[in-house]
Amino acid sequence: MMLAGKVAVITGGARGIGHSTAVKFAAEGAKVAVCDINPLLMQQTLAAIRANGGEAEGYPVDVTRKETLAAMVKAVMASGGASTAWSTTPASSWTRS
Repeated sequence: MMLAGKVAVITGGARGIGHSTAVKFAAEGAKVAVCDINPLLMQQTLAAIRANGGEAEGYPVDVTRKETLAAMVKAVMASGGASTAWSTTPASSWTRS
């Protein structure tokens, strides 16, 4: 397992490439922080990882709001230490207000 003992933070981890990346990283032994704005899809990704014996936690994150990013980083650090891998999957369209 290439990522055993590592923590991977995946933004946009609830669907598409982000979902696939989260599942693959977990299969390679990483503890995965699945971050997404959609809680229902995030729970589905967590279930897929756990069904295969992986370890993952979900974090609600809106990457356009720095306070949600800061809260996620703080929570990840508190639960498992420093992350050693990041994967950012941007939304197909971003709206800023």
